[in-house]
Amino acid sequence: MASGNSRRLLLVDHLLEGIVGHHLGYNLALAGAVRKAGWNPVLVTHRDFDPGLAAGCDVRRIFHTDWRAAPPSWMVHYPQMLRLVEKISAKRFSRDLRRLAPIIVQDDVIFAQMIAPRHFLAWLDWMSANRGVPKLALHLGYQPSRFKHPAIRAALENLPRGTKNSLLFVTDSERLVEPFEAALGAGVAHLPHVVDRCFPSPSTREEGTPLRILSLGNARREKGFADIAIASGLLFRERQQGNIELIIQCHQPDVESSKALEGVADGPGLRWIRRPLSDDEYDIEMGKADVVLLPYHLDHYELRTSGVFCEARVAGKPVVGTTGSWLGGRIAQDGGGWLVPERDPAALADCLKSLAGDFASVSLEAVGLRDAATTEFCPRRFVSQLLDMCSKDKA
Repeated sequence: MASGNSRRLLLVDHLLEGIVGHHLGYNLALAGAVRKAGWNPVLVTHRDFDPGLAAGCDVRRIFHTDWRAAPPSWMVHYPQMLRLVEKISAKRFSRDLRRLAPIIVQDDVIFAQMIAPRHFLAWLDWMSANRGVPKLALHLGYQPSRFKHPAIRAALENLPRGTKNSLLFVTDSERLVEPFEAALGAGVAHLPHVVDRCFPSPSTREEGTPLRILSLGNARREKGFADIAIASGLLFRERQQGNIELIIQCHQPDVESSKALEGVADGPGLRWIRRPLSDDEYDIEMGKADVVLLPYHLDHYELRTSGVFCEARVAGKPVVGTTGSWLGGRIAQDGGGWLVPERDPAALADCLKSLAGDFASVSLEAVGLRDAATTEFCPRRFVSQLLDMCSKDKA
């Protein structure tokens, strides 16, 4: 806890349950930056979160599992069931929020993350029921079109003026600012993703050694996992790709990814990581990689950010990304990577086979982008900007 200041920043993440995904690292990075700013961080998490994962942090566990955040893939074929799950999740989230009011003290600031429309409405109801609550910054989700619902506009218009002045809306993607502002009819601030990892300085690759190509994260359709699995089969069908070593993380697969995994096995030049990685293990894998593989699908990642991409930039690693995606736009603008078409395993395999040809020059570009990325994705910068915005009254 910070000394000399009792003011607190509540980092509210209903999806923070364990080590899977970027939730833990993201919140711990922010918590560290909050302390350096002279404030006290409070993590408000899923009720099953282990406080031992955030040693030294004040942890309050209040949220149940939000089933609608990641429903089983088969459920998309049953829209009525999806709507029912949506309603159940929304009611439970609202009920969980009621447990937040007793935690709040005067002058607190709240930063609530991964906000979908149902969470948005629940937070507005909570604000209306708790007059005089502190500043609330809502970190919006990644589908602005879903925020165009008339209920969203009506709820915003019906808020008391004092409550409106206590609300801030933020997104970590510069591409999402305008669509969210159009949907909400309100200003939205851009605060970049944060990275606070100790990646080793990129080392020079020895001539003649295989390129270590790394795919990190759980096996999800929208991350192009099936494309990666199929491309790996094309590359290693005859086990003759001596210039490539593929390392693919594949835990918690969804239905489509599970099918792509059928029959795959470790072999020469191909390794599957079938479990979540600790932060230290993650950093080691990233540090040893030559190239990071991110062929994400546009239906989810055309406008939204990628935490793995941001980490790869900070680590000075070149990236293979999808043309037209947010991260693909960064590659097209700044270099430091290669672009592949969406959902095209054959083109992905061809790209991976050809990487060695210009790896040296592209790798130098990625290393050259490292300092700028470290500055852009700095947690202390994020917290400073957030607290500055929260200290100002709206006109």
